[in-house]
Amino acid sequence: MNLKAVTAASWFKPAAGAALTVLCGLLLGRTPLGEAWQNASYDYLFRFGARSITNQVVLVQMDKASEREMGQGPGPWDRAVHARFLNKLAADGAPLVVFDVFFDSPKIPETDAALAEAMRRCGNVVLAADLTKPNDGLVERVKVEPIFQLLLDVASGHGVGAADPKLGETARRHYPFGTRGDGPFRSLSWAAAEQFGKHPDPKIEERWLRYYGENGGWPKDCGPIPYYEATNKPPGFFRDKIVFIGGWPENSDPGSPRDDKFSTPYTRWNHQAIGGLQIHVTTFLNLVNEDWLRRPSALTEIFLLVVAGIVLGGGLCRFQPLAAALLASAIALVTLLGFVSWSYCTNYWFPWLVIAGGQVPCALAWAMFAPKRNVENLWTEGLEKFPGYTTLGKPFGEGAYGKVWLVRNATGQLQALKEIERAKFEDESPYDREFHGIKSYKPFSNQHPGLLHIDHVNRNDRAGYFYYVMELGDPLDPDWQQKGASYQPRDLASVCAQRESRRLLARETIRIGIALLEALEYLHSQNLVHRDIKPSNIVFVNGRPKLADVGLVRETPQAGDQPTGVFTKHYDDPLGVGTELADMYALAITFYVISTGKHPRSFSELSTTLVAKPEFMRLNEIICKACQPVADQRYASAAEMLRALREAQRGLDDEHTRQI
Repeated sequence: MNLKAVTAASWFKPAAGAALTVLCGLLLGRTPLGEAWQNASYDYLFRFGARSITNQVVLVQMDKASEREMGQGPGPWDRAVHARFLNKLAADGAPLVVFDVFFDSPKIPETDAALAEAMRRCGNVVLAADLTKPNDGLVERVKVEPIFQLLLDVASGHGVGAADPKLGETARRHYPFGTRGDGPFRSLSWAAAEQFGKHPDPKIEERWLRYYGENGGWPKDCGPIPYYEATNKPPGFFRDKIVFIGGWPENSDPGSPRDDKFSTPYTRWNHQAIGGLQIHVTTFLNLVNEDWLRRPSALTEIFLLVVAGIVLGGGLCRFQPLAAALLASAIALVTLLGFVSWSYCTNYWFPWLVIAGGQVPCALAWAMFAPKRNVENLWTEGLEKFPGYTTLGKPFGEGAYGKVWLVRNATGQLQALKEIERAKFEDESPYDREFHGIKSYKPFSNQHPGLLHIDHVNRNDRAGYFYYVMELGDPLDPDWQQKGASYQPRDLASVCAQRESRRLLARETIRIGIALLEALEYLHSQNLVHRDIKPSNIVFVNGRPKLADVGLVRETPQAGDQPTGVFTKHYDDPLGVGTELADMYALAITFYVISTGKHPRSFSELSTTLVAKPEFMRLNEIICKACQPVADQRYASAAEMLRALREAQRGLDDEHTRQI
């Protein structure tokens, strides 16, 4: 391999590893395929700690215990209860009260008026609006349901009491997706933040929830507090505290609209859901503290993933497997700690698990397993993999053990080159046997005109392949070069396929058979057997049929040896494969196929048309004798079978002469 090939091989593996790792990162980080990696990256940020909050908030829950203690049913509560509690909050000096309760219509005039008066006294109450979702699921037809006008007139603000995910799913983003602060879909949390004195930028932005701890981040005595306990708190308890009031998941019938259970990042390890009220409080705290999370821009993320892919994919493959594994583990750990710290100290988060759990394993797998597959040779294949030969196009033949290329040698002559790859075999034994067979065959290949000539054999154990160059068969289409078509060899199977009857005349079969048996007789005389004779393995070279696909040629088994070999079904001798008799059996089956047009599995079946032809029956006698189930009743050698074919040919010639 020259300097150009060595250079190509040296940079191919890092370049391919970098490209593969970059692609892995982009698929996992920027497409729906990697949604699980992206979500897990977000969720596990909170496994390593969370910011503390100083805001004074209290969560009051309308739970089942409060229903029992306060005599409320599972339906809407008596508004007088809310009026009394609001009067308590007003007396304590609570600066803001947020109701995650939908008051949609008038109930009892007296209690409605009492609630409105309590809200007026409290001074700063935000109410929740509800959404009507159409049965057809069209987002365009979602509407905000109006709040009872009497209460809406005295409320200081209102917003939609909804969360971004579907029920039961993990809440990760602010509602709604765009998080605008204006328009009919303004969220309850946004309206509450405005009443608190914060006015977040209403531009379209994807805001992500920053959670403040597994229990919400607020003091334990601030909630969630059952409603009945909240009404019994001592005077002054709610002073300077923002109070959120709402239902609780356990309070809802499963599947009902009020069943607002949601998962959080902490649900991954504590398996506990929370209610929509806690989502609203967390969103509110994000807005008033301006510490919601953002993802970097798409261009920034793509840049980071591309850089990480190039460094990992191109770098790890330069280390030994153990060193690469240790380095990959260290990189994954540093990536985790780095991005978790970044999110804690800033308002940004990045799907770090795409790098640590996607790109790092991808690059490590490439570094550890790519050398075993001889990946470097993919680039140099056809460049300097076959010194002195230039491959033309794609392989025109491919079998279980290798590919056959059309090549041009240094003198410009077209030849066929067969490449055998060690990776095709489960172990090295078949690979070595294949090479040994070619080694045994080559010295005799040019000693007989009926054998396919092998000009050159080369073996590259370091790269895991060997190849041999042989004479090229006649093209199936003589004008293939002028037409710009691909080369295809003219073999016996294709010749029959071109005939209207898909078979040859008995006289043609005998003529071809004599040429092949002459070659087979010579091969056997050199103590070699072919082991895979069939129509597709008989190629015409300058019009002469030759035994091709010689990769399975082996020495003739000695007495006492167990004959073995690879074979093609229906051409295998029932008496055993890999012997001289098996070669003659396969050749006889070949005669049957090309002279009858039938499949080899139909052997012994003849049409009445053929039976009526004496010249075919002469050939059929030879075929039948070569395939007798008892070895002693067969031809003892290729020479004996050849004599029988020649006698049949002379008989046909004499008969033809008499007719003339």
